[in-house]
Amino acid sequence: MVFDLGILQLNGRLAQLAEASDLKSLKSRFESGVGYQPNPFHTMQIFAAFKHLVPEFHAFSDEDQRYNIGATWTAADGLKDYHNLELRYVRNSERLALQGEPQPDGSWRYVEPNGCVHTISPERAKHFMEQTQAHASIMVGMLDKLRDAGVLDEMLDTTAETA
Repeated sequence: MVFDLGILQLNGRLAQLAEASDLKSLKSRFESGVGYQPNPFHTMQIFAAFKHLVPEFHAFSDEDQRYNIGATWTAADGLKDYHNLELRYVRNSERLALQGEPQPDGSWRYVEPNGCVHTISPERAKHFMEQTQAHASIMVGMLDKLRDAGVLDEMLDTTAETA
C-alpha cells in the first residue's frame, strides 16, 4: 500500500514535469517545489525492508585475549544470525621453558615477566636430554681423538689462591 501510494505520487509529479515545455520552466518547477521531492518516511521504509540483508559488523578483543571479527544479520522477525571469527596469538618456546622450573610431572615451565607461560611436555624434555647426552658423548669422543693426535693443547687444572 505504501509503495503504491509512492508510485502514484511519483507518476503525478512526472506528469507535471512532462508538461514543462523547456528546461527553464522545468528548472522553475523544481525550484518552486512542484518537482519530485522524495519523502523521507518512504525512504526509511525502503531501507527497513532491506535491513535484514545488511549486516552489523563487529571487531573486539575478549577476556581470553582473542580477537573477534564478524557480522550479525538481524531478520525481519528480530532473530539474529551471528557469524564470528576468533583469532588468538599463542607463543610457546620450549627453549625458554627449559630455562624455567621443573614440574612434578616431569615437564618444565617458564613464566615471562609479562605473564606469558612457556612449557615443554615430559616426553619432549626427556627426548631433548637424551639427544643432548648423545651429542655430548660424540663431542667427548672427538675431543679425545684431537688430544691423542696432539692437535688440542692440554688443559691445565689449577686452583686460584690469594697472594
